[in-house]
Amino acid sequence: MKKKIAKLMAVVAMTMGLVSCTGGSGSGGTYYDCIDYYDYWGYYLYTECGYYYYNTDGTQSFELDMVAQVADQEAFALEKTASIYAEKFSLSTDKAMQIAKNIKDLNALEDRSAADLADFAQKLYGVNPSEVVDAVANAQVGNNAELDAVISTAAENFNTDTETMKAIVKELHGQALEANGIEL
Repeated sequence: MKKKIAKLMAVVAMTMGLVSCTGGSGSGGTYYDCIDYYDYWGYYLYTECGYYYYNTDGTQSFELDMVAQVADQEAFALEKTASIYAEKFSLSTDKAMQIAKNIKDLNALEDRSAADLADFAQKLYGVNPSEVVDAVANAQVGNNAELDAVISTAAENFNTDTETMKAIVKELHGQALEANGIEL
């Protein structure tokens, strides 16, 4: 008999717990909506979407999906960076996004190995990393022909001209080139 009473009490307690979670009285509901955010000057920044909840007393609250919010902010930052590169170097949106994603990936690595840098060069420029190393080594002693050939190959991969590619390389690697005495 004690077991039956204990089970009955457990069922009653669980039922009461569920009623308190769902609100009990009134009619609660949800709807999905998006809110646009703008900066101080009125320029569009990003859109935040989520579910609004109607509480039982008629007020509403907004529950954020934090993972989605971070993902939206990351996507916004990538799009903004890509648009800057597209405008600055007259690149297609796809190629500008390729630069932005590769830079983000490289910046995410705290300890960059030679293999990481080689992978970065391969993904970004579409050239063999060993060719880049050889070209840079020769450029340090004044022979820029190999470096110019590598830049030309990268320019073809980006569907752009050599001078634009040199500007991109200077933008991304200017300090390293200067530190090693390489002038494009």
